[in-house]
Amino acid sequence: MAETTRGEARRTSFPIGDDLSEMRRRTREFLAAAALGELRETNFVLAISEAANNVLDHAGTEGLVVLRCDAERVVAEIIDEAGLLTDTGAGRVQPPIGSRRGYGLWLMREMCDSVEILTERGASTVRLTMLRS
Repeated sequence: MAETTRGEARRTSFPIGDDLSEMRRRTREFLAAAALGELRETNFVLAISEAANNVLDHAGTEGLVVLRCDAERVVAEIIDEAGLLTDTGAGRVQPPIGSRRGYGLWLMREMCDSVEILTERGASTVRLTMLRS
C-alpha cells in the first residue's frame, strides 16, 4: 500500500512475505522522516522484524505490517489472521538462561517504549510504539 498523509500524520502498510529484508528496507524508508536516532530506529526495526518473523514461524500466515507516525510517536502493528497469540502478558519476564526460544517478545518489550498484544475478530496484533522525544 502506498504511504498516506493526513496533516502531520503518515501511514503505510505492506504484507509480511518471506523476504524480511525487503520488509526491513521499507520500514527504514518510512522511519527516516521520524528522526528517532540511529539506535532507536535500529531497535524498532529489529523489534518489527522479530514480530513479523513470529507471524511467519508460529501463525503460518504472511500477515500485515501497518506503520503510523505522528508528531509524538511511531507505531507499528504486526497483524496475523491466525490469532494464535492471545497471552497479553507474553514476554514480560526474561526467558530462563539457556532457553532456545521465548526471547522475541521479551526483546521487543526491552527495545520499544510500549508493546501491546491485542486479539480482535480472530486476529492477533502486536502493537509496538516508539516515542519521538
